[in-house]
Amino acid sequence: MTGPMLLGVALSTRSWRGALQRHCRDHVADISIRLMRDSLDGQDGQVDVVLLDDDTSWLSIPALSQFREAGVVVIGIYDPLEADGHGERHLRRLGVDAVLPCSLPVEEMLDSVRSLAPDRDTGDRFAEMADAAGSRVPKAARQVLAVGGPAGAGATEISICLAQLWGGVRPLLIDVDETHPSIARRLGLSIHPHIVTAIEAIRGERLSVTGEPSETLNDCLARPAIGNAKLPFDVIAGLASRDDWSLLRADDVAFLVEELAARWPVVVAKLGPNLEDLSRYVGRYDVSRTVAARATRLVGVCDGSSVGVLRFLDWMVDAIRLAPEAPIDVVINRAPQSPAARSQLKAQLRDIAGPRLGDVVVAPRDKRVERAAWDAKLVSRGGLLKAVAGLPLESTVPLSGKHSEDQTADQPGTDSESDGNSGVEEAAAA
Repeated sequence: MTGPMLLGVALSTRSWRGALQRHCRDHVADISIRLMRDSLDGQDGQVDVVLLDDDTSWLSIPALSQFREAGVVVIGIYDPLEADGHGERHLRRLGVDAVLPCSLPVEEMLDSVRSLAPDRDTGDRFAEMADAAGSRVPKAARQVLAVGGPAGAGATEISICLAQLWGGVRPLLIDVDETHPSIARRLGLSIHPHIVTAIEAIRGERLSVTGEPSETLNDCLARPAIGNAKLPFDVIAGLASRDDWSLLRADDVAFLVEELAARWPVVVAKLGPNLEDLSRYVGRYDVSRTVAARATRLVGVCDGSSVGVLRFLDWMVDAIRLAPEAPIDVVINRAPQSPAARSQLKAQLRDIAGPRLGDVVVAPRDKRVERAAWDAKLVSRGGLLKAVAGLPLESTVPLSGKHSEDQTADQPGTDSESDGNSGVEEAAAA
């Protein structure tokens, strides 16, 4: 490769890491080192090679698959004196690109790193060919809409409406809310299989390290528990209980969402209501924070009251920190009937949030929504659907995608003053 190399080094208690850092600092000009605390640190397209131990806590097949898709070479380090060779066998079974003993002199270790370092242009071309050959949505075209807002604002209902309103393709709705998972219960779906099942399906040996797409995710889609009505979108249910939040790791969920976006043309992710940084509590809210940071678009849900606006602005501050470049559209939910009050709410948001806001639509309080929730059914028409359909939704059709219903169908409309999208005008009509 040409140019300086960025070497990602996992935190390690073994002596090789310190020796490598000191040697590169004092004697090597063409290698920079970045310390990595989790797998997400090396998936931004900057790191060229990753060095990690056989006992690195976040080492897994999903993490390796994401490194491979980003064109990053992974080298595993093991201690030949420990556990009768278990570390070396573990690394080879996972499928790292190379395995080195920690006793190797630093100069020889760096020689191996240089010989394995990828050519960035070749890596990009390989990723494009892999997407095309596997009939997967190209990485640049993958769409992840993250829907969130303060507790009680109505993010669950808005995320369902967004999934319902996409025309021409069959989207996927996933509940990543680790605080109040509610998508399955709202739609009358079984709470098992769920998000943990889906992660397990791609974590083990069933996910080929050669990049072959696994079909086991289809077995993890939520199934009806009440009635037999077919939904116009697929669902991966959230946690069976909010007490299970510790079962989810942020990097595993990030890999799952990325893999879903490679297979479904649109992924709608319902976030938890809390996005604040509670790093002192290991893992708390990390799942929602990670998905929000990696989303291509954010939709915030604001309760249509003065207090609701203040709570939404607190939520939005955390969202902007996580995704400073992603556009944020807003649905003011359960807004008052008075046009003057609605204008005042929108003006408050615009005045305080400024240019960070995208489109802002206003949804009235709709009795149809309450009835549909009690019956575990979709809202078929009314003011809520009409308002959400005013968001500038854009659909992408996958390459030979099996989840596309009609690849020649019209895409959703983008006029926020119109009644909605192609194929849903009757459903969204008042």
